[in-house]
Amino acid sequence: MKKILKYSWVIIVILIVGGAFYWFQWRPNEIRKKCALESYYPLSLSKQFQSDSEKEQSYKACLRIHGLEK
Repeated sequence: MKKILKYSWVIIVILIVGGAFYWFQWRPNEIRKKCALESYYPLSLSKQFQSDSEKEQSYKACLRIHGLEK
């Protein structure tokens, strides 16, 4: 019984650490990559001729939409 309780605590700790890693490291990094691709390498022709400041504004707006910037 003590072994089961011990292993359940280990599993809970691993899940908490894994969840925190995903939420604070993996997820924001993937969002930044996605926003950079959309802003700096757009698929639509109308956005391909934007100036650098417009691309930067588009990048920051994308980050705001996904909750990484205020």
